[in-house]
Amino acid sequence: MSTEDARVRHDDEALEQLCARAWPAVAELRIGGWRARTADGFTGRANSTLLLGSPGMPVADALAKAAAFAREHGQQPRAHVVTGSRWEPSLVSAGWRLEVERAGMPALVQVGPLDGLLAPHRAEVRSVPWAQWWPLVVGRASPTPAEHHVLTSAEAVGYGAVTVDGEVLAAVRGAVVDDHLHFARLAVRPDARGRGLAREVLAGLATWAQGLGAQRYVLQVSETNTAALGLYSRLGARTHHGYRYWVPV
Repeated sequence: MSTEDARVRHDDEALEQLCARAWPAVAELRIGGWRARTADGFTGRANSTLLLGSPGMPVADALAKAAAFAREHGQQPRAHVVTGSRWEPSLVSAGWRLEVERAGMPALVQVGPLDGLLAPHRAEVRSVPWAQWWPLVVGRASPTPAEHHVLTSAEAVGYGAVTVDGEVLAAVRGAVVDDHLHFARLAVRPDARGRGLAREVLAGLATWAQGLGAQRYVLQVSETNTAALGLYSRLGARTHHGYRYWVPV
């Protein structure tokens, strides 16, 4: 591996660690540098083992330990792996395969300057999610315990919304980690789309994050979500790297 390749891979891993801190699982087991995570099935990110650094043991043994942890928590064993990383050949050798059945895979990690999100807006950002915020973000009146944990347990979390006549029309969840704003669960009510509300709610979240020292943003999005990718491109985002999930055969 060249010096440049090593630097890029280091940057990939550092950004993946930051995203993991912004999206905390309900239960986690450290296997050396790996992070085995479960959250009752809520998102692949919180229900997979993030392969970073060294596991401190033979790869086959580390994968077996990660798989056992997932099964103990009632989840499908799954590895979250940076696309093209050194772990992919090891996974093939260990009898794992790409999880092509999972919706939204592969995924992209995108980054951009926080200034690119700033704009006039009507968004409100609160430190605690309120009743009207949840239905748009999780699809029901109240979250499951796992959803509540993942969405509320990071160190600095903001819940953004654009509300018109008492109705939440756009919502997003953000977490500030180091100098990055990580945002996720961006949603606009179907009957309110095409009115620039996604742009507004992100602008409100960016203003909040800037007050906490954030300078850049990071997001994780499906490679097939063309509408979201188009929006993020207009806001100045670029793809940093991709990741995929692997499962035992």
